[in-house]
Amino acid sequence: MLRLNKLNIIGILMILFAVLLTVTNFLSNAVLSLTHPFLEGSSQGKSIILFTVMGSLLLFYPLFKSDGLFGKMISSLNPHLKIDSQKYLKFTIITIFFTYLVGLFIEIWIRIKLGIPILTTFISYDSNYFSSTSLTHSHVFKSVLGFVLHSSGIYVSPHVNTGIALAQYTLPISLIVLITLPLILIAGITALSGEKDIHKVILAFALTLSLIGILDGGLFSTPAMIGLLGLLSIYFIKKPFSLRNLVKPSIILALLIILRLSIGIVGSNVDIHEITIINPSDNIYLEGYDVSSIQKEGNKMIVKIPGTINDKVLLLALKDDLKGKCSGFTLSWDIYTYFK
Repeated sequence: MLRLNKLNIIGILMILFAVLLTVTNFLSNAVLSLTHPFLEGSSQGKSIILFTVMGSLLLFYPLFKSDGLFGKMISSLNPHLKIDSQKYLKFTIITIFFTYLVGLFIEIWIRIKLGIPILTTFISYDSNYFSSTSLTHSHVFKSVLGFVLHSSGIYVSPHVNTGIALAQYTLPISLIVLITLPLILIAGITALSGEKDIHKVILAFALTLSLIGILDGGLFSTPAMIGLLGLLSIYFIKKPFSLRNLVKPSIILALLIILRLSIGIVGSNVDIHEITIINPSDNIYLEGYDVSSIQKEGNKMIVKIPGTINDKVLLLALKDDLKGKCSGFTLSWDIYTYFK
């Protein structure tokens, strides 16, 4: 029988709070303000996932200790699987990095296959659904979530973006996440078993953010970077603690931030927005846009407009205006418009 300690109780409270967020709305704005800096979420869905997953990790980790029900089962499978928190944490970090890298590969593979620019935001349509993705904010694994939900016959409102419209381009490679996510969860919760209470909380938080980052955002998203920083920090901590323990995690985070900014800068087109429309219909009229040129290449239409509009504003407008008139489109970005 599971004996509750203070972390287990905190876990239960977090799960109950997630249920409260699900059935009520009066705390939505306050929670969004609190979680937005590290979740990048515009809805409370990510907040619900955060409290549910983190709460579950804190509640059930005793079962994965060396003397716990599942810990004994895992250890009995093979001597190499003997519970060792440091070993399982290392495996968790490696598997998370591997999953992120596969996500980046899929992003590039989609664009090569379609013959579209790599450093662009890609928007795909599928019936009433649409999804966007890019190297800097990837949704390729989110498409697997949508695929599983829709294949199971579960109705999902078109207003809820499950990434299903991308599934036609990401499958079957993206299905690897159905293997890596369970491995990350099992190894991650096992890694919690041997740490101090404060380290358990940090690990549970970092692991949850990493899982959210895999499904929504990819390697260069805020949840992914904060999650990796937390996991790496705990991994490199030695006894007695020294600030030197945080040097390697900080360097890795700094390199990721530099790489993220470099991709954004290299891919930026300051003068124009280039829109590549895939399989356009004959009734595309971009009225209201200051179109400077239109060029047709095979099954694509390349439209250029002045780069004076914010990327996000233009993306949302094109998403509605091109719906039902093409199978998808890409939009070049200008990172500098976010600082104007």
